[in-house]
Amino acid sequence: MSTTFFCNLSLPVLVGEDRYKYIPIVAVFRSIPFDQVDEWVMHPDGQPRSDRELAAEVLVEIREPVGGSARTVPHSFEVADVLQLDRAAAIVVSTFLAALPRA
Repeated sequence: MSTTFFCNLSLPVLVGEDRYKYIPIVAVFRSIPFDQVDEWVMHPDGQPRSDRELAAEVLVEIREPVGGSARTVPHSFEVADVLQLDRAAAIVVSTFLAALPRA
């Protein structure tokens, strides 16, 4: 059975050529057993997996924060939209690893 957990974070959204705006979101993550993290971040051949690969596997949903408004969250974003930016995928993975339950 897969469990999920939630985390607040801000992700960059491209608003112009080389200009980003950070949007607050609630990320819903699929949990993995903490003792499997080492294997999860690597391909079977020993090469590291990309942040996009990792983020796409664990980021289940993006939600608007409680009390969010059109000013703070101007658009509806899908997981695939967010993962188009390398820096967003890196933030997702680092937040996931930091917040992953260690039970």
